[in-house]
Order: sequence, then C-alpha cells, then structure tokens
Amino acid sequence: MFITLTLIIFFSSAGMSYLVLRRLKEARAMSEAEFLARLRQTRPVFSDFNQHLVAPAMNLWKTAVLPAIYKEVEKLISRFRINLLKIEGWLLRLTNYIRGKRKIQSNGQSSPYWKDINDFKNGLNEKDTPP
Repeated sequence: MFITLTLIIFFSSAGMSYLVLRRLKEARAMSEAEFLARLRQTRPVFSDFNQHLVAPAMNLWKTAVLPAIYKEVEKLISRFRINLLKIEGWLLRLTNYIRGKRKIQSNGQSSPYWKDINDFKNGLNEKDTPP
C-alpha cells in the first residue's frame, strides 16, 4: 500500500515537472515581444473557474440561501421577542400581586372597603342569630 502511494506520488510529480519544464523551455525560446503578445492573448487561469463555479454559486447564495437565512433569523428573533414579552407580563403580574400584598399589610391586613363590608356582614349575622 505504501509503495503504491509512493509510486503514484513520484510519477505524478515527474509528469507535472515535465509539463512545466517543457513550457518554460518554450517561453525562454521566445522573444520578449512575442512572449508579451501571447501573455496578453491568454485568459487568466481561474477565469473559467470563476465563470462556471464561483459566479453561479454567488448568485444562488444571494437569491436563495441568504433570504432563507434572513427569514429564519427573523422567526428566531420574533419568537425570542414574544417569549420576552410573556416573561415581562408574568413579572408585571407578580409585581402587582406583591404590591397589593404590601398595601394590604400596611393597611392593617385589609382595605377599608373590605373592613366595612365585613363589619356590615357581621352586624347582620349577629341580628339574625336567635338569642
């Protein structure tokens, strides 16, 4: 297994070196003006890669993927906001409940209204009971 991989690497490196060195030999044989003319005629190495892979991928990203990500983030933020508002409502009710308990404590265990109602009911109960 190791020998096979080593041989593949060796022959691949040799083939690449041959191709590069052959092109270098041709480039050295050209005059400077001819070299610059051929250089201007050729396209950049990654132009096909950019045209056939990167540009469509960026188009797909901008038209399909990014809006879907924005939609999901918007849903997430909306759910978070709704839960925060629910918690705020619960805290407000708890605050009002505690405030009511505190006011009752400071009024002598009950409000004056309920004290009058209880006194009135107790007065009726005492009159209704036979001696």
